[in-house]
Amino acid sequence: MSQGAAGRWIRDCQSLGHLDVDWCSGRWSVPPGVLTRLPSADGLAALAGSRTTRFEERVTCAESEDLALIRVPSSLPESDIPVPDTWLVHYDESAALAGTAAGLGVEYSDCFAIQASAWLPVLAPGSPAAAPAFGSAVERYDLTAEQPAFVPVRRWDLEGLYRFRRADHRLVCQLLRGGSWYSVSQERGVYLELDRQGIEPRKNLRWFQEEGQGRERFGRLIVDWGKPLPDLQRRIAVMCTALPPEFGSKYRTITYRNVPRAVAERIAMSLRQEIGDRDD
Repeated sequence: MSQGAAGRWIRDCQSLGHLDVDWCSGRWSVPPGVLTRLPSADGLAALAGSRTTRFEERVTCAESEDLALIRVPSSLPESDIPVPDTWLVHYDESAALAGTAAGLGVEYSDCFAIQASAWLPVLAPGSPAAAPAFGSAVERYDLTAEQPAFVPVRRWDLEGLYRFRRADHRLVCQLLRGGSWYSVSQERGVYLELDRQGIEPRKNLRWFQEEGQGRERFGRLIVDWGKPLPDLQRRIAVMCTALPPEFGSKYRTITYRNVPRAVAERIAMSLRQEIGDRDD
């Protein structure tokens, strides 16, 4: 198992809708099962949420009757912890999906990716927080480096995104703005910093149209390793396929597929960004 595999497993399970994690309080929960359509995916819906033994038995029983289920195994590297298989339900008419969901004992959502993207709030700093204690080992996120990363600093009087350990030993990220400190996740803090520093917004999220007739409104959403999507935006992008994103080591990018242009634009707007169409 490679370093950080456990954290990546939590991230992927959260993106796939199997876990809800509150990083600030250190708590997690398992959301209820849900059946949701994928956007324009040739009659496919995804089963997300709880994966109890009883639910798996119910799904297996439904398969033996008339449920057309496609099981897609994890494609993550062997050095990572495999996430649960993606379960895709094939359907002929979307009107029948509510009945399918009821038969499986789960909720039905018409299309999570499209519905949730429409309600994305614009990014803002979190709640007020205390400054680092005297003598703390503090790091500041450097967005100007070729590979953005946290770097140690001796002083923390400049506005920016910082990381340090609190008195309870929990590693936290906080923003310094106008002399005040605010709680924030690393991903949200990165995009708030991109906006504050005025870094070219069309370079941070790129969208490329798919090939094929009738696929003009769908494409790949690409971000850099150093600028990953925050939790909610990432879940929306992932649930366009119900598959983990693709990590490209050559260009250090993260690719989400089958993302409608309208969904990509809503994600970008919520992060105070614009969608770029340039190649890597």
